[in-house]
Amino acid sequence: MDNAPTHYEQRDIVKASFKRSLYYGVERERVQPIKVISGIELDRRLDKNKRLLKAAQPFVNLLNEFVAESGFIVLLTDNTGCIVALAGDPAILGKSTTFGLDSGVFMSEQSIGTNAISVALHENAPIQITGKEHFVRLFHDWSCSAAPIHDEKGNTIGCINLSGSSLRVYPHLLALVISAAKAIEYQVVSSFSEMRQKEAYRFVSQILNTLEFGVLATDTDGKIKRANNLSSKLLKVPVDQIENRQLDDFIPSWPDYLRQVKKHEIIIDEEVQLIRNGNPDTANLSIYPLTDGDGTISGTVVTLRDMKRVYKIVNKYTGMQARYNFDDLIGESDEMKRIIDYCRNISDSPSTVLIQGESGTGKEVLAQSIHNYSFRRDGGFVALNCGAIPESLIESELFGYTEGAFTSARKGGKPGKFELANGGTLFLDEIGEMPLDMQVKLLRALQERNITRVGGDKAIDVDVRIIAATNRNLLELVNEGKFRLDLYYRLSVIPVYIPPLRNRREDIPMLINFFLNLKSVKLRKQLPDMDNKLFKKLVFYDWAGNVRELENFIEKYVNLNGNLDWADEIMSPKVQPSKVSPIAETQDLLAEQSQKNENSLIENGEILSLEELEKRAIENAISHYNRNMTRVAASLGISRNALYQKVKKYQSKGWN
Repeated sequence: MDNAPTHYEQRDIVKASFKRSLYYGVERERVQPIKVISGIELDRRLDKNKRLLKAAQPFVNLLNEFVAESGFIVLLTDNTGCIVALAGDPAILGKSTTFGLDSGVFMSEQSIGTNAISVALHENAPIQITGKEHFVRLFHDWSCSAAPIHDEKGNTIGCINLSGSSLRVYPHLLALVISAAKAIEYQVVSSFSEMRQKEAYRFVSQILNTLEFGVLATDTDGKIKRANNLSSKLLKVPVDQIENRQLDDFIPSWPDYLRQVKKHEIIIDEEVQLIRNGNPDTANLSIYPLTDGDGTISGTVVTLRDMKRVYKIVNKYTGMQARYNFDDLIGESDEMKRIIDYCRNISDSPSTVLIQGESGTGKEVLAQSIHNYSFRRDGGFVALNCGAIPESLIESELFGYTEGAFTSARKGGKPGKFELANGGTLFLDEIGEMPLDMQVKLLRALQERNITRVGGDKAIDVDVRIIAATNRNLLELVNEGKFRLDLYYRLSVIPVYIPPLRNRREDIPMLINFFLNLKSVKLRKQLPDMDNKLFKKLVFYDWAGNVRELENFIEKYVNLNGNLDWADEIMSPKVQPSKVSPIAETQDLLAEQSQKNENSLIENGEILSLEELEKRAIENAISHYNRNMTRVAASLGISRNALYQKVKKYQSKGWN
């Protein structure tokens, strides 16, 4: 209610308030309000109402200036009637203190009976209470005018009151109080809007500053109105030195883009030259026009991404990430343990690594393991097979090209593998197949640590770790004039040689078991049993294709559920290789098994026990392999630990 009640309405309102005061048990002879708070409780109450106090205090002071000399005091309460501020003539304030009128005193009906503040809050309307309209006789000489104060939602948050001698009561005092209450409400709403605007501004700023790319907002002339923190990092200039500057200070080609934007065009993912603290660089640029309701362009939003981060995202979603680590290198041979320890130690080195070994030995697995163990693990692992790229394309694949470099060149150009691997590792597989003219350019890039795109003239700095691999003897290629000696020495700063599987047979049992389990899960097949003699044949097969050939064989074995007696005709080549395949050898094993000499199980007319047969098998194997326990274990199809346990067992029974 905005208007004061009529005379008849007020009479009924006061009468009802008197009844409530009697009901609450307030004595008419009271000289002070019943409810009072102080100390910490009052401090909490003031803190709770700081928004009201901030909005109302100027108007409390203004009212006081109007009426202080007339013997009036100004009271401000919260929505429960608790006094939170007061002002007035010091003499009147001193006198009112004896009545208990001070901060922390409650002017509610429960505390002091009918008064202007309690009625205004109860009725949610302005009112003037004079003389005997007060419930307690203490205030019969007073006239009080009060009006409730509301927030932006219409909720009552307080009350403003003028109190003075009833001999000086004027009708216009209530109008003055109502005006003050309205002014306070306006200030409360304005402060709320300002607070909401500040909150919205902070919220938008927080969002902008969590984005992983720079954001610049400009007007139609390219003047920067807003910049987030990452744009400051990209431009290497503080935010306050970016805002209000022209965008072409940082992007020289901005006028060309602005002409496109004014045609309502959107620019997406353009590679653009960027001025970073006075130095040229490149960035990924997108521009979005901002329009008013009538379609008029009012500005632009510009996003900038560091090219290194763009390349990292490209690498992530195009598979240019290292998947393997040293745990994926299966083997317990001394050679593999030595190689793994060695490569762990050199992983963080910036020096180039040359991995040599036959096809299928796991050169790329080792290269990825080195990358994932290094501080470059968060960068891209970019691989290029030098033998699989046509000679005419290998330069653009390595170094990229600029727009217009050749007929089919992509708009904006394209980064090469060096740029994509910036901050990470570039793996050059089959390096021995690289053409001689490209070897010269590669050597220069490695020495100068920068590249130039095909069709361009700008040197681009790159921070790349090079790991090269080959299955060829590079020194022989050097002697044949097919590989540059200077490039060989530049690549083989850290040489690594992976021996073929036939030279580390003790790794084969572990690889067989690993691939059996892996392929069973992958193919959703039951893990097949493997005949012991087939197992031994696999261990002693030479595996010309190394780990890759072994893996492929196990995959076939699992696919066929271990049933190989009918597979040779289907899967063996028509022209037999110089080495007999494990599948063909399996046929021989089955024939041997069916023609086994039963007399080997009999001695002196008695069947030998299984324990005796096992002991004799171990004896024969130890003798045959001249106590090479690794080969003995492999031939018997057991681990070395199991072999030593069995030897210890039979030695305890008197066997030497």
